[in-house]
Amino acid sequence: MQHLQGKKLAGVLVPAFALRRVGDLGIGDTQAVKESIEFCARNQIGVLQLLPVNETGGDNSPYNAVSAIALDPALLTIAPNTVPGLTEESFHQLATPDVLQKAGAASIDYPFVKKLKLDLLRLAFANFLAEAQANSPANRAFAAFQKDNQDWLASYALFRALVDEQGGNTTWTLWDKPLQKPETARQWLLDSQHSARLKNDIEFWSYVQWLASRQWDEVRACADAAHIALMGDIPFGVSRYSADVWANQALFDLSWCGGAPPEKFFQGDEFTRTWGQNWGIPLYNWQAHKQEGFTWWQSRIAHTVRYFHYFRIDHVLGFFRIYAFPWQPEKNQEFTHLSEAQAKALTGGRLPKFIAGDDSTPASALANEAQGKELLTTIIEAAGSARVIAEDLGVIPNYVRPLLKQLGIPGFSIPIFERQPDYNFKPKETFPPLNLCTYGTHDHEPLASYYEHLVSWWHGPDGDNGWREVQRLAKFLSLDANQAPTEYTQSLQFAFFKALLQSPCWLAVLMITDLLGTKQRFNEPGLAGDYNWSQRLDKPLDQYEIDDRYANKISYFKQLIIETDRAISPELVRMQQRAANPKEMKN
Repeated sequence: MQHLQGKKLAGVLVPAFALRRVGDLGIGDTQAVKESIEFCARNQIGVLQLLPVNETGGDNSPYNAVSAIALDPALLTIAPNTVPGLTEESFHQLATPDVLQKAGAASIDYPFVKKLKLDLLRLAFANFLAEAQANSPANRAFAAFQKDNQDWLASYALFRALVDEQGGNTTWTLWDKPLQKPETARQWLLDSQHSARLKNDIEFWSYVQWLASRQWDEVRACADAAHIALMGDIPFGVSRYSADVWANQALFDLSWCGGAPPEKFFQGDEFTRTWGQNWGIPLYNWQAHKQEGFTWWQSRIAHTVRYFHYFRIDHVLGFFRIYAFPWQPEKNQEFTHLSEAQAKALTGGRLPKFIAGDDSTPASALANEAQGKELLTTIIEAAGSARVIAEDLGVIPNYVRPLLKQLGIPGFSIPIFERQPDYNFKPKETFPPLNLCTYGTHDHEPLASYYEHLVSWWHGPDGDNGWREVQRLAKFLSLDANQAPTEYTQSLQFAFFKALLQSPCWLAVLMITDLLGTKQRFNEPGLAGDYNWSQRLDKPLDQYEIDDRYANKISYFKQLIIETDRAISPELVRMQQRAANPKEMKN
């Protein structure tokens, strides 16, 4: 990857779960990620950005994972040739034609997918144990994995076995008292009449993580061979009902829930508009982390950079200060229509606020900045040669971006949010070269929807203001505002491509939906229900390349990547051009 250092690149963002391949089991998997790496290589896209790939809980959110380290079993490629112990007979015992047909649905049926994959893995594990020989290469590799990952794997596997014992309930605060802490849970396990079965379940979850580690190692090797950089994602917070919090309770403050203050961009429901986003994550006890030398964070980062060349820190603002709620999300509706005085009456006088402070005084701002600098410096050191990227969006204190620049951490430039005092878009030429430039993250609507809403504004009762916004956008895209289309045309889409890739930013990233021009949305903050995190692409990426509706979009993006000097390898471009022109190659 050395040839990628210090040069401008283009990237594409696609959640692993949203990928599709022939023969998948209803969700994107590691084989589909490999195929997307090949797609990137064919089209000179140097960076493949994924969302977190850790094991998800009941809400299926990759930002509310069961573990900050354990990989998601749902993303495993499950086939006889990829899973030790899984025979053809075992596979087809569960993956019947009817099941495979259901797996081809337009969106992800998480209960179906998770159960199918875990049932297949349990069959494979039983066969693996029955066939295992003490000195076989597979058995030695599994034992070595357990030994090398003892620091987190032992508590995670025990936690997952206890979740199974509790009927899938991860809310460990409601478990029987002896099970609420790992120390007493281990003692309970020794005394339990179900000890043998539970120990087998603990071994099973270790086996699943061994398989996941092997498959993601293969993904990394595939990316290295193709000269594609993989970008992972480390959420700022972790689920309060995760193995991490259960096993390390002293490192967390469970009396508050982290979130974000109200803002104009994300207003999914009335609660979010009034109070903000309550994510439910516990706060960190930073003093306790410091006293143990930040070993939990170091382990988390080490396991991320094993598989990824870069990683994005989601909500980097939380390292400086975090907006916190004194109630859990389950109670949000109780507070939706309350005044601050009424809310105080229910919480013992507490209201949502910034912790440690809100920057309202110079001393508070300095303290928050110092905390952020210390924590981010620790993360940079733990990352080693991997590049750290900060998602610095939202209500941004004025010291954050200068500090990120000082530390050499790229932030985000999203043109729609980067405005001048007169509310015109900042010219793309003014974007920081260090930054990642994109039109949106997984939380934002696709460009096709954005422009559709802009046209509705333009032609609605507030049309004058809508028209002014269309003019601002046209100016940014170097288009004639008087010729603004009333729908999202291909020429308009190509103008978005061009403006992005012509920016001075080190990395220019398109969401896969913006590359294809579709309206699928992977997440809408504040929106409850099964829609979020369940949307899939309609077909494998290589099929989009030969579909007349999409092929020219992909081809034009590749052409612009080459023209703006963002290609992975100029020499590879020349070789491809010569291969496409035999006469030139002969000369």
